[in-house]
Amino acid sequence: MLKKDYFSIPAIRDGRPAIAEIYQNCDDLLAAGWQRAEITAQVTSEGERLPIYAYFNSERVDYILIGGIHGREPAGAIANSRYAGKLRQLGSDRKILLLPLLNPWGYFQHIRYGPNGQSVSDSDHCLGRLPVAASPEAAAITAFVLNSMTINPGAAVLDLHEDPVYEAPDYHPKGWGSYLYISGENCLSHPIANRVVRCLESCSLPLIREGTTRFGERLIDGIIVNTEDGSIDELLYKLRACCPVITAETILHAENMPPLTERVATYLKVLDAFFGVSE
Repeated sequence: MLKKDYFSIPAIRDGRPAIAEIYQNCDDLLAAGWQRAEITAQVTSEGERLPIYAYFNSERVDYILIGGIHGREPAGAIANSRYAGKLRQLGSDRKILLLPLLNPWGYFQHIRYGPNGQSVSDSDHCLGRLPVAASPEAAAITAFVLNSMTINPGAAVLDLHEDPVYEAPDYHPKGWGSYLYISGENCLSHPIANRVVRCLESCSLPLIREGTTRFGERLIDGIIVNTEDGSIDELLYKLRACCPVITAETILHAENMPPLTERVATYLKVLDAFFGVSE
């Protein structure tokens, strides 16, 4: 029998808010007519139940926001939750799916993957590369996206990540800032992609124009195009014709360098650029 739920888990050591705060911010959307669905749940060793929630204002969507896939990358989940107030307004004429925190267990534990040591959103089983899902969460999340929601062709996707390069001491990036994965047909000419690129070009964590990622991917003007990485992003552009599918990465040189506040502020600006919101 489960002893308690996520409300008992406090804020985490590096200044990130408690899981309860992440979800409470998103729950404010419910008063504006949004719906919340529990995709699946994770459980801590102490028995806390950690639901993985989706928020949406339509079952047919044109915009998808994703955060918190990797537990050591908190800025995206925090920014998504703090953007809920603007989403209430944007939702008046846009059909949006918000997946704010897809790995609450990893977020709390400060661990990249889920409890079974695998990605919570790996999609290789849907892309014909694996016979079964890499994790129970991946099975549930991909099934929800593909079967429970109708994602309109051309839907725009923003997946907020961070790249903790300090885990690879032999890797030395050529700059301090960020980079992007952008996918979809003619994705680089899409107005949303152009707005996000311009946003990161002028922010305090600018695009690193050239070099390679620690995974050996070549950066061209700070961007990798149409990558095949087995992620939920690849699934969305290949199986649902989403465009642009944008994965943002801020480089972490240490656990809190750049500071979390700066990374969250950057992603709030990226969210504005994604939706075309004027400051």
